Amino acid sequence: MKSQKEAVRTRIAMAQKVITLFEWLLDLYVLDFFVDNQWERLPQSWRESIETMNPEDLGNYLSGAPIKHLLPLSFLTLIKSAQVLSIPREKSKHSKFKNESENGVGSHPKLKNLFLKHVKLKKRHEISLMADIVSRTSEKSNCGTVLDFGSGLGHLVRMLGYKYDLITAGIECQTQLTEEARKLDMELEYTAKKHLSKEIMCQLKRPMHFNMRLTSHEQLLQPPLSNYINEYGLIGLHPCGDLGPLLLKHFIHCNKVKFICVVGCCYMKLSCNSDPCGYPMSEYLRKLDSQLSYASREIACHAIELYSERLLQGQYEDLKVHAYRAALEIMLVEHDPALKHSPIRSIKHTNNMTFDMYVQVASY
Repeated sequence: MKSQKEAVRTRIAMAQKVITLFEWLLDLYVLDFFVDNQWERLPQSWRESIETMNPEDLGNYLSGAPIKHLLPLSFLTLIKSAQVLSIPREKSKHSKFKNESENGVGSHPKLKNLFLKHVKLKKRHEISLMADIVSRTSEKSNCGTVLDFGSGLGHLVRMLGYKYDLITAGIECQTQLTEEARKLDMELEYTAKKHLSKEIMCQLKRPMHFNMRLTSHEQLLQPPLSNYINEYGLIGLHPCGDLGPLLLKHFIHCNKVKFICVVGCCYMKLSCNSDPCGYPMSEYLRKLDSQLSYASREIACHAIELYSERLLQGQYEDLKVHAYRAALEIMLVEHDPALKHSPIRSIKHTNNMTFDMYVQVASY
């Protein structure tokens, strides 16, 4: 029977073979669909099958559900391999952890939603779930201090400090964001003191905010952090590029770190072929000479569930914006090749948006 280590290596080796086999597909950008004539690059059997396929059937198959449509063996092989070799992403079924401070800001009924103020809708769920997981892990690790890297406006440390009663420090490289985070702390306390006693207000744990740009995990052992914090947990909600690997290295090499909770992002910004490098970190992967292009690492930032759900629900209008962007791209390139991949405004598509309307908004 294979050990866990051997099983992991086997799956990695299999994934590497699939990546190599379909590298031509991973490196395609949707906005280059017309510029590079990508439809013709697909195998003929794929084109013939997809042309007659109902979009809902494609969404069903990408979601793992069986369909009656006849598909090419090579296409079936790719989808099945991706499903088998992917890390499971089902939602956790654990019950919500009741570790909120009895005297914290969140204990008052009129202050329940105070932490969601100034937080974008997209991030509200992420921050709430992350705070719950960090609180659970902190309890199990018997460690009441956490460092949040890439803390931005401090929404996560604010919830962990005021609601979960943890000692928190936010590390951010942009001074403006740090200053704004401190203002939001004061704004929260100003609102909270209208409903909480002076005694409770004195017990609240206000987050600390530091300006630092990390280039080595050894910086975390030096002042100013070392002046305030001894043992701690490392957390990061969307640490960009090499920051994620840097935190992992610090977790491995420093016995003061009791736990780590990181949700990475911007994998395309990971450094490669350098020392130290962000990808691959594993010695085993380096021996395999594992290489992922910028485009394929960028694909890893996107969840296929979002697109398959839209196909299943018939929300084609939400996907049409990608076709508009590809059409605009070929117009730009034909006008001036130097304009290829030029940045344009991010546009949220609406059901009644025509291509002309899209171009007007994009060029505004």
